[in-house]
Amino acid sequence: MKSFWSRRRAYEIETELRRNRPEPRDEFVTSLSEHVRTQRRTPRAGVRVALAGAMTVALLAALAPVGALGSAGSAAKGIANAASRVVATHARTTAAHTPAASQYGKKKKCPKGTKLHGKKCVKVKKKAKGARVSRRGPRFTG
Repeated sequence: MKSFWSRRRAYEIETELRRNRPEPRDEFVTSLSEHVRTQRRTPRAGVRVALAGAMTVALLAALAPVGALGSAGSAAKGIANAASRVVATHARTTAAHTPAASQYGKKKKCPKGTKLHGKKCVKVKKKAKGARVSRRGPRFTG
């Protein structure tokens, strides 16, 4: 038994329909081709552009007394201003004298081989090599 969704049967029907489709008569094809060739394009495209321009001018003339042009201009300025802020990147300004800055001020960094002792960097004495005494637990063997 074939499945309901079998495509093989659909292909057979499609092939049979394509084989038996009617063809137009030669007179009809020739008359249609002559009609298409002789038909000229009407100059409607220029009229459409002129009509669109006239409608735009009429709309602007109607909105000018209301002040819509001024609000549209200010909206355009706002968009340009926002775009310029996005494009132009500046370093972020930070406050220098804040409670956090005084509480967590920058620590003085000492060069390698020295350590901070009070406010001065003092040279570290080298320790003698030997077994460590202060080890907790066994050595890691993993």
